[in-house]
Amino acid sequence: MKARDTIHLYAMLADLKEVDYRSTLALVALIDLLVAKGVITREEIAERAGQLDAAGEMSLPIGG
Repeated sequence: MKARDTIHLYAMLADLKEVDYRSTLALVALIDLLVAKGVITREEIAERAGQLDAAGEMSLPIGG
């Protein structure tokens, strides 16, 4: 891999980290607002996240 390619790869990773940070920040702000307004509880959010996580795992192909 050429030095230019390596630098480009690192730049792409840095961009992804920025996107992840901004996405996480937006989600935390949204959750805080929904909880503060009494729309949903943190427990309900945690429960739903667990359900989605389990559903995602079940949809993964197993075997070959």
